[in-house]
Formats: sequence, structure tokens, C-alpha cells
Amino acid sequence: MGEICPVPSIKVRLLLKNLHAGEELKVLVDHSCAVGNIIEGLDKKAYQHVVNEVANGIWEVIIKEL
Repeated sequence: MGEICPVPSIKVRLLLKNLHAGEELKVLVDHSCAVGNIIEGLDKKAYQHVVNEVANGIWEVIIKEL
């Protein structure tokens, strides 16, 4: 929250290195471009993702390692 691109994407990439099969990472962002950048940076073969707008202008990105 409160950070602009590319900071959220970089932080997510670093956190994903510690994620194990079946685990989830939940990320809250308040910039729509950050949502897109996070999703674009995911290896679609290794991760599933769900995006929900939990409040006006706040998104929750849930990433699960397969």
C-alpha cells in the first residue's frame, strides 16, 4: 500500500522465492497499475492468482504456488 510501480512487483517477486507449493501470498495494493504489473510478472505455470477489489481503489491479489 502506498507504493508505486515497480516497487510492489519487486517486493512480490522477492516474497515468492520463499513460497512453497500450496501456500498463498496475499498482497494489498492501492494502484491499479501495480495489480497489472504483479500479474504480468507471474509465471503462469507455477502460480495461480485471484484479484478482488476489496474497497474503492484497493485491490487484494492472492497468489498461490502450484
